[in-house]
Amino acid sequence: MEQQLDEAEAARRCLHATDNGVRQALMRRRRAGEIVSPMPGLFIRRTTWEALTPIEQMCHLVRGLAQIHPDWVFGGVAAACILGLWIDYHTVKEALRSGKVDVMCTMRNGKGDSRHMHRIRSGAGSCIRVDGVKVTTPERTAADCARMLPFDAAMQVVCCVLHNGVELTSIIGCAAHNGEIGKAPRAVFQYATPLVENGGEAKALARFVQCGFAVPQMQVVFVDPQTGRTYRVDFLWLCTDGAIIVVELDGLVKYTDPQMTKGRSLGGIIDDERERVEGLKRAGVHTVVRIRMEDLNNTAMLQRKLREAGVPVRR
Repeated sequence: MEQQLDEAEAARRCLHATDNGVRQALMRRRRAGEIVSPMPGLFIRRTTWEALTPIEQMCHLVRGLAQIHPDWVFGGVAAACILGLWIDYHTVKEALRSGKVDVMCTMRNGKGDSRHMHRIRSGAGSCIRVDGVKVTTPERTAADCARMLPFDAAMQVVCCVLHNGVELTSIIGCAAHNGEIGKAPRAVFQYATPLVENGGEAKALARFVQCGFAVPQMQVVFVDPQTGRTYRVDFLWLCTDGAIIVVELDGLVKYTDPQMTKGRSLGGIIDDERERVEGLKRAGVHTVVRIRMEDLNNTAMLQRKLREAGVPVRR
């Protein structure tokens, strides 16, 4: 049992035990609280499971299921995780909490959902293999997530696929393949863009749209006339009176990730940010608003903050 758990852990998957004696031993360990069984027939050490992020947990689960059902083609949130697309932890946690994974089936298959499977009905489509797991293509995954997920989560997935070089027409083509495109995916396709550079920016853009603000320009470069330094901003609005408003999204990673801090102290990072704001203002920016990832979860506060800064609304 320990050897099989070690092998599964090394392969980054949950264990599917085919030996009855091992399975019984795993069940005893599960009752003792040492083993987790995220789905019937799949096992993993509790310490290992709890050390994983929600996305890693989903990937371990899916790889374990692929051992049992090698012909299954995973889609939706499961495919997004395996493909490494932008998807926030809350969305994946909800999928894990539901106890179901998204699996593709043909239109001719009349079976409904089961206790642990949500069937996505589709015509015969292409799939790819990642880490030994069959998943829907990125464009198919984006199309399905645009239909099934809330607007902000869908924007993250679709923007990521666009950012990775897939054309929007390919995603729309996948969405249209099975019939009429509904109102929710149409909104996602209208506002999704390859210009956002991470899932946080995609979520921020979604929130701006949901709050009724005008669609911003993104990744605009300014040159400080005094120092010659260049600054690329996340979001920019040009107001009717000529004022330029910039919104910058701050994440904790900026202050903790060694690749981002580049050896600077917290005080040095803050000084650099202050110089950045001053440089942007010398380059013609009137207002710089800094928002944090947690601000995106408080829509009323975010809306008030941006309105007070003068960010134009959508007409």
